[in-house]
Amino acid sequence: MKGVMRAIRLVVVMALVAGAACGPARIPLISTGPLDDLDRIPQDATAFTESGGRPILQVDKDRLDKFEAYWYGPWERTEPAACGAAAFGWAAESFSRKPVFGPNLLRLSPSQVGGVVANARLDKFPSRAEYGIAIRNTNLRALPSAEPFYFDFREAGEGYPFDYNQNSAVWAGTPLFLTHVSRDGRFVGAESPYTCGWIDARDVAVVDEEFMAKYRRPRLAAVRRDRIPISGDPGGFLFEGRVGMLLPIADGVQPDGFRLLAPVADESRRASLSQVRLADQDAAPIPFPFSQDRLAELINQIVGQPYGWGGLGGHRDCSSTILDVFTPFGLPLPRNSRSQAGAGKKVDVSELSADEKRKRILEAAVPFRTLLNIRGHVMLYLGAFRGSPVAFHTIWGLRTASQDDSISGRFLIAKSVITSLSPGLEIRTLSRSRGDLLDRIDSFTLLGEE
Repeated sequence: MKGVMRAIRLVVVMALVAGAACGPARIPLISTGPLDDLDRIPQDATAFTESGGRPILQVDKDRLDKFEAYWYGPWERTEPAACGAAAFGWAAESFSRKPVFGPNLLRLSPSQVGGVVANARLDKFPSRAEYGIAIRNTNLRALPSAEPFYFDFREAGEGYPFDYNQNSAVWAGTPLFLTHVSRDGRFVGAESPYTCGWIDARDVAVVDEEFMAKYRRPRLAAVRRDRIPISGDPGGFLFEGRVGMLLPIADGVQPDGFRLLAPVADESRRASLSQVRLADQDAAPIPFPFSQDRLAELINQIVGQPYGWGGLGGHRDCSSTILDVFTPFGLPLPRNSRSQAGAGKKVDVSELSADEKRKRILEAAVPFRTLLNIRGHVMLYLGAFRGSPVAFHTIWGLRTASQDDSISGRFLIAKSVITSLSPGLEIRTLSRSRGDLLDRIDSFTLLGEE
């Protein structure tokens, strides 16, 4: 059956109208189908746990204090820290320098791009210094527009879902520092604990000293199950609970679970608090005991979910997955994969052969708290399966190429998976130079170690 499925593997040839942009049309091959690793390796992180519930990293008061300083950091700022004018300007320059395409696959005119850049009012940055909070699950955008900005969709690895105007998803309840406002007033510049960008003004409420004191005083709890409905009392549905979401505990553990505080906005866009109820299995105080079992529980909430570049559509990419599964343990991490590689003791393996990398990882990497780093991608090492290292990661696809390497493409995985470090070796068109993830690993990082 597997052979039949592989024989009928879907191949979508994206040969688009040459007039959509200058130059000859290129034809990236997009394919999908069975992947041996997903049939062979359990897609269940508990299959790799070995610590018996024992902590694999101590989260003491000092570490928790550092995490809370990180989480509430936006409310301590008086001027931009994560995003200055140069950071916002970088996006404007990038989109002005390269051809940009819209959701209809047609190239945007310079005036269209220029209009979005002008809406940012970068010459007036910063124009605001207020504290806020996300009242919905929302997005941080590179420029103040909800419209996607794609680079040339005829190139492999471009086009959907790579909306380069998307910085990150932000879950409800996240503290923000508001630094700027767009010309049309629809977007505000905002800094979260881990990144920054433009956020829809309707998804933000302004907080005052009284609100911040009430919100910061209680202990934080983390959501344990992904995509659970959270409703106010009264008020009805507020937002989906997500792994990685933190909310303060209102008044301790109740017989029926937890009462948490959720932010809502009044008519003047000022924040107030609503109580929400979550069952014991849906939330727990942070920090979670840092054990393989508890981490595996969170990983299993995400395994199989679709890939989402920069959190597009409320889905996760590789680094947001890592951020979300470690947040409940009180471990502050940056948002992007390059910065996450520096978030612990980093071991350089860039000069080793693939076999040497495999042996070094098996010898020195600690299961469930070691990041495996590739330029532009990050994975969490889970341990060995039948003698070979395996990892949990959220990935778009594997690089493929035509027989003469003249046309590149992608074999789509497009979700969160548990694989070997060399998934897809059975794919006939896998790129000989860039298709093997193990060969591209340049370092690994032991989280919790300096």
